[in-house]
Amino acid sequence: MNWYEDFLKKFFHDPIDKPFNIPGHERSAKEYAEYFGVSGIDENKYSDQIASCMERSLLPKDIMQDFTEIRHPLSEVKIDVTLDSQNAIDEISFALKEISNSYKNLSDEEKALLIWRNLLEEILEKIQDKELKKYFPILPADTRVPDHSVWEHLKVTTAINAFEKYQNNSLFLFTIGPVKSFISQARKAQDFYMGSFMLSYFTFIAMKEVIEKYGPTSIIYPDLYKQPLMDWYLKNKGLELKKFNPDDILLPTIPNRFVAIIGTTDKNKIEELAKNMVRKIEDEFKNAKEKILKGLKINETLSDTQKEILQNQLSDFPQIYWIAIPWRRGDNDIQIDDLKDFFTDDKINNWKELYKFANEKGEHSPNIGFLYQFFYTALEKSMGARKNLREFEQKQEEGRKCSLCGERNVLFFWESKNKNKFLKYNPMAYDLTNKIEQKYLTDGEGLCALCFLKRTFEIYLEKEVDSIFKYFSFPSVAEVAGADFKEKAKELPEFKEYENKFFEYTRMPYLKIHSLPKLNLKETLEGSWFYEENLTEKKIKDELGVEIDIQKIKKLKDLLKNKLYEQAGKPKKYYAILYLDGDNMGKWLSGELLPEIQYAYNSKVWGKLPKEFKGENKDKKESRLIQLIPRKILTPAIHSAISTALRNYAIEFVRKIVEEEHLGKLIYAGGDDVLAFVNLKDLFDVMEKLRWAFSGHIKFENREIRVDTTNNSGFVLKDGVYYLTMGKNATCSMGVVIAHYREPLKIVIDKVFEMNEKAKKAGKNRFGICLLKHSGEERVGIAEWKIDTELTTEILKNLKDWMNRNREEKRYISDGFTQKFKMEFIKLKGTSVSEGIINTELKRLVIRAYNGPEDKKKSEFINRFVENAKKLFWKTGENIDNFTNLLEIASFMNKEE
Repeated sequence: MNWYEDFLKKFFHDPIDKPFNIPGHERSAKEYAEYFGVSGIDENKYSDQIASCMERSLLPKDIMQDFTEIRHPLSEVKIDVTLDSQNAIDEISFALKEISNSYKNLSDEEKALLIWRNLLEEILEKIQDKELKKYFPILPADTRVPDHSVWEHLKVTTAINAFEKYQNNSLFLFTIGPVKSFISQARKAQDFYMGSFMLSYFTFIAMKEVIEKYGPTSIIYPDLYKQPLMDWYLKNKGLELKKFNPDDILLPTIPNRFVAIIGTTDKNKIEELAKNMVRKIEDEFKNAKEKILKGLKINETLSDTQKEILQNQLSDFPQIYWIAIPWRRGDNDIQIDDLKDFFTDDKINNWKELYKFANEKGEHSPNIGFLYQFFYTALEKSMGARKNLREFEQKQEEGRKCSLCGERNVLFFWESKNKNKFLKYNPMAYDLTNKIEQKYLTDGEGLCALCFLKRTFEIYLEKEVDSIFKYFSFPSVAEVAGADFKEKAKELPEFKEYENKFFEYTRMPYLKIHSLPKLNLKETLEGSWFYEENLTEKKIKDELGVEIDIQKIKKLKDLLKNKLYEQAGKPKKYYAILYLDGDNMGKWLSGELLPEIQYAYNSKVWGKLPKEFKGENKDKKESRLIQLIPRKILTPAIHSAISTALRNYAIEFVRKIVEEEHLGKLIYAGGDDVLAFVNLKDLFDVMEKLRWAFSGHIKFENREIRVDTTNNSGFVLKDGVYYLTMGKNATCSMGVVIAHYREPLKIVIDKVFEMNEKAKKAGKNRFGICLLKHSGEERVGIAEWKIDTELTTEILKNLKDWMNRNREEKRYISDGFTQKFKMEFIKLKGTSVSEGIINTELKRLVIRAYNGPEDKKKSEFINRFVENAKKLFWKTGENIDNFTNLLEIASFMNKEE
């Protein structure tokens, strides 16, 4: 049976309105299946039994519960729900019947894929009841254990291969790399972006092997629903998708690893699947290489030696690892003892006792699904051991090293002045001077084979993936730095006049690029040419390869300085890069951070569980159940919930925050980690929104995201529908670097990862921010995201504003007081200084630094500044350097230079 025939039967085994009609849900399931022309939904009941055991094995017999609440799967929080059950059934039934008409002439494969991708959105469009619509995507699969949605249950059930009480499944983990070293080897913003995109793209190439053999629901982590690359795959099949945005393909959102349930335990079949993945990636990479070299007209002129060097330099990329844990040995399901090599004796014995408890006390006897947490833990431990067996050897090469990675020798170069500087040390290097566009290779730059393919990979993407890559350009760091200048200047007639003259004088209209999305400048001059210091004969010739006379340069400078700068101010020379990373994601995925077992149950169900089930002793101490399993058991539904939450974060919130609401550009958004460039004007706003959206502490006001730390539900209401998030117990850390647009990008990227690590080492749930001055000086500050009940970023925004010399209020605090404060106490480092002394001196220095009218508001203004500064000092470690660095960074963001 093909996966899609199996999928259709399993998908309709439970009706989507099940929580409203538990007694009649089997009848409804058959009715809804008939709407879509599906029969035989009773044939695969054991897949449902395994999924149900995974999700709700610890329930006693004869417990019933109406639909009254939804539990957040990753926290202790619940949402009370009151809905008209009959109205809900009528609305959902009517919607399904209407929608099914458009499925009648589809093949089973098309039907399965579109049900998976479109059905949720199609039903939401039909639902009239606003309250029902709000809860519809998170309706529980079981009203007694309402911590997983019916959609997640259906996903897991359709992933499991089982029939007649015989299952045939394995848990499969795939990973591709290297990650940080590959993406951080960059000289241009586009290098940085393309490294991320390539890893996402090749991971998806591997995923396709699972999707085409076992279906998209087999991928448990990450959630593929609405993922841009998955939508691209479906569009290529000629399917019409709901809420599809073709531009989304540009954003890499697939992480470099995935977990899947595959429907076989046959070792040969598993190895064949994995080998096919590796082969498909290798073929794709080989095809990319050939298409790029052919497109640039290089392939036919490479010598045999150069071809050999090229192949050797590509041989170690990518690094691929995979592990599978079969759930069956021979004719029998594997037992707890079969995995004893991965666990301590205490852990094994505890799980045996828990299994016995579930068998004796539970509504149904446990099956193989009960051991999913065991499988996953063994899988991760096996992968750790597998990665320690590195099969490749780093080849040492002698010669001039690549300008990007600094590891491999130069194979391709552009040099207009002294070719010998490359050929002396790399006599087989290929000279591309004046043979390709300088967007791919700039004068004086030499690249190895791998970095050259990264730089030119868009050529392949345009031919094989989507034509949107044909005119693709990723904003430069100069474009990001000057984005707020362009925001003010773009409506001025002189702005277009300046651009037109630049294109006319250089005779290079193809220099037009796409700016940051919020600016909506589809064809604009690249940002570095709005800086006066770049308007020189030498710079224009070196960068663009054209000569322009001094009189024309003077005209450009005059227009820039005397028109644009006068009206819009000078563009800032500094930008920010940020890297957000979820804290303890390994522990979340292993189940270590799940809430207590009682929070899986409907609160009324937990209250009425029988004593013989809980096993309470005479002293009413902890129940036997909690002693055996204090936290929820990890299930595929939990993994699916984490996947859904991270997918919602990346696709529904992150892009909106960075690119629609603020002056930023995403490099990567894979769920628990985000990389982005941000203009300094919006940096603190972007930082705080990204942090609090991760845990669901946001709300939508007038269709814009606002931080709301009182929203502890773990669900965010967007467009009238609840979206699952990681919830209130999830945290993340962030590294931020503020750097000059001329600072080598590799240094900035390495520093942002370093700052993230510093934030995590300081205790996690923090941000680390570094000001990397063009002079080489650094200022580093680390802080928790919250100071008591206030956001640290709000405090920094206030202090930044109050130190701004250009405030409309015409009063400010001169930032010079920070250095004086540091000098006052530098000799007392490491000694105990009373709070009173520090507070008094801080206020004295702030008073002296005040600039503005001598009026009644002066005292209020100073006091507000002092109170915020005191909070920052005393709640960020009482460290004078850290405190003054944070103040200096905030103040620096006000400055043009």
